[in-house]
Amino acid sequence: MLDLVNRLFRLERGEWPRLIQFGLFGFLLQMGMGVGFSAGDAAFLSNVGADRLPLVFMLTPAVMLLYTVLFSYLLVRFSIDRMVDLTLAALVAGGVAFWALIDAGLPPQWQVPLYFAVKLYLAMWYIALYSLFWNYTDAYFAIQDAKRLFPLFAAFCALGTACGAMLVSVLAERVAVQDFFLLWAAIALATAPLAVLLRRRWSQIAESDSDLDEETGDALSQLAAVGRAFGRSRYTMVFTLVLFVTLLMTNLAEYQYSMVLQEGRDEAALASLFGTLYAAANLFNLVTCLFVFNRLVARLGVRNVAFIQPLTYFAVFGWFFLQGGTGAALAAFFAYHGVLTSIEYNNQNLLFNAVPSQVKRPLRTVMEGMAEPLASLVSGGFLIYAASQVDMRELSGIGIIVGATLIAVVVALRQLYPSAMTANMRKGWMNFGDRSVLAPQFEPEAKALLAKAAAGEGEEAQIAARLLDADTARSPLPPDGSDIDALLARLAQDDPTQRIGVTEAIDRLATPEDVHIVPALARCLPRLHRDERRRMIRLLGRIGDSETIPDILEAAAELAPRARRAIATMLTGLGETAIPRLLGGLRDRALPYRSRAIAARALAQNSYAQFAANLDRLVIGELDEASRLNHAASLLDVHGRTHRSIALLARAQRERAEAAIDFVLELLAVGGLLPNFDLLIVSLHSANPKVRGNAVEAIESSIDRQYLCRLGPLLHGETQIPQAAARDLDQILGQALGGGQPLEMILAADVLHARLDGGTFIQKLQDVILSGIPEAVRCHVLGIMQIDGAVQPHALDLLAALADHPEVGGATLEALGAAAQGATFERPESRALAAMAGGTPFWIAYRDLGEVAARFPELALVLLKSQDDRQYAA
Repeated sequence: MLDLVNRLFRLERGEWPRLIQFGLFGFLLQMGMGVGFSAGDAAFLSNVGADRLPLVFMLTPAVMLLYTVLFSYLLVRFSIDRMVDLTLAALVAGGVAFWALIDAGLPPQWQVPLYFAVKLYLAMWYIALYSLFWNYTDAYFAIQDAKRLFPLFAAFCALGTACGAMLVSVLAERVAVQDFFLLWAAIALATAPLAVLLRRRWSQIAESDSDLDEETGDALSQLAAVGRAFGRSRYTMVFTLVLFVTLLMTNLAEYQYSMVLQEGRDEAALASLFGTLYAAANLFNLVTCLFVFNRLVARLGVRNVAFIQPLTYFAVFGWFFLQGGTGAALAAFFAYHGVLTSIEYNNQNLLFNAVPSQVKRPLRTVMEGMAEPLASLVSGGFLIYAASQVDMRELSGIGIIVGATLIAVVVALRQLYPSAMTANMRKGWMNFGDRSVLAPQFEPEAKALLAKAAAGEGEEAQIAARLLDADTARSPLPPDGSDIDALLARLAQDDPTQRIGVTEAIDRLATPEDVHIVPALARCLPRLHRDERRRMIRLLGRIGDSETIPDILEAAAELAPRARRAIATMLTGLGETAIPRLLGGLRDRALPYRSRAIAARALAQNSYAQFAANLDRLVIGELDEASRLNHAASLLDVHGRTHRSIALLARAQRERAEAAIDFVLELLAVGGLLPNFDLLIVSLHSANPKVRGNAVEAIESSIDRQYLCRLGPLLHGETQIPQAAARDLDQILGQALGGGQPLEMILAADVLHARLDGGTFIQKLQDVILSGIPEAVRCHVLGIMQIDGAVQPHALDLLAALADHPEVGGATLEALGAAAQGATFERPESRALAAMAGGTPFWIAYRDLGEVAARFPELALVLLKSQDDRQYAA
């Protein structure tokens, strides 16, 4: 039963306590608002009249200006928790004060100012409590959780308003209006213990990774940052304009329905009517928030849901223009207190995630606290003029024109939303591309030591010279410099001293006819220094033989990201002749995703039409493959304790599924369907829920539904296994053995060798042992079968040890496998990573780890995290 309810409301296990507690907080806040609004509106209309509403609209900005300045200052001066306490105290004091003033029977000349004060008090708290609750709640939830849970919180709020309004409707004939303000104060007092419980029970989430370790600054600097955000963020400006125009139309709607509904009703009748209408509207809001809004967002996306309110107001004012009457007034009331509350305000909570994150809370307070009152000022001034110049029908025509304007502004907001989300993801992530961080800064003593080392000879002298930006002396050509094949043999040496001057010689001797050197040259690229590698990549481009592209792509997988981009640029320069080979590399699933991404970028540059023609099939195929891998990994987890390699195989397949998702995102970014790919990936793998949530939201708001229905479950980690997918373990192992992925093939062979007898194992290998079998797989099979005198390899023991190592275990198995190749069973003289494999100690020099980390950024970040207690974006 609980699982059915969870699916109905899109809840995860264990979320009910948090949902109930935050929901009850919103319920109590809005219950007080329901009581105060129903009673206060009735008191104002019966004692002052709807024709004086424009004056309220014009006075509201002055009240909100004072409130916004005070609240914004206190919000950056103190915590949001402290602001909740201050607000509840103000509600208690205000409720008691108005109860006493109304009950005191003031002289007639003070009655009108008192009820004006009541209406302004209600207008202030209508904006302030809404802003406070969502500012407070937003601090505890990332956007992906918010899209599921915020509508439920809004449902609690709607239920609270409905209950408060219903109380007024039922008790209006027997309870004086002023007593309802005392009830509001009592409800606010009862909310205080719950606010204390929330802050003790739950932890807030930082807006970005930089927020985790940096102070937010003083109040003045934060307010200055708010001002800069308005000047630099077009999204913030357009979003503020949306709020302004929406509230402009809201005030016009309130004026028109108030003028119609006040006719022929006294204070008690108005209190009963408004109580009934508020209750009905909020029951509508309850149903919408529980069952409609989150499905609307899932189906249409945040950007498209923003059109619902403008279109609703456009229709309402059209009704007023064509017919008018009580029906149009009720429609306007529900557009304001129904659709605006249950759909537009909920959607605005999600749209606020795209404003600059570092000042989101004070910025939101300023936007809501000033855009809405300014709209009241404009609409109030206009209505004072219009009261004597235009009739209700002409006013409705103006509402239609403003509604069309609002639709146009929302179109602009829709276009800016993805780029604003991308800009937010950029906040707080480590900018490895900043040139200023590439240049090392040395202490004087360190610089002197490097200068001394650079004056010597050998590899250490060259490294020291590079660090100091010194000119490295060119070594003379090797004695055998005239023989390009001999030079290639020397280039393949692991000893850097044997390669000095070789790349210069090859570059000078090679011609476009020397196509035969490309495969060997490509295999040498990973071991070369950066300058040597850059020179050889240029040489590959000068030779320019498109038939060698498969060799280049295969070798490029072992290069660092910067070198892979250089390879892509070089392949692009080959022109249209490279298209068939690039297309083949893009489709080849035996190649690593890094190599296929290079082919994708080069192909898109040379022939976007060819790339686009294959995009749909590639994306859908890779997403289906990622889903299959996740299902297989989940099934392998069930058997993970029976054999070490089964657990590693499950991890390898899950990591390959993640790599497939990254590859799909890169394809979509190359195709122009997603913003900055590198930024998306960094943010998507962040440990901060808000940073990751922003990345997911940017993806979901940008791609087509045909992709989203497959990609969405993968991004959210939904790996439920259909009954039809429940294959047995041997089938999964057999598929991994023949899948062409070296690591998975090795792990599958290891498990099958332990599970099967010799004859059956050989039979399983018959379809795999081909001429093109990866070298690592061939060596492993020979080792476990003890053929040709081979001994049992240590590769899997080393990999398993590194996978569980606290310092590097968070990296991918592919990166750890590359690092294991540098393992030694004798302690090196330099600093090294120590571990145990099958009871045998081994070491990997940090220098070797650094070389591997240059090719695998995830290992670099894991090493960085292990040496620094700060949190980062990946």
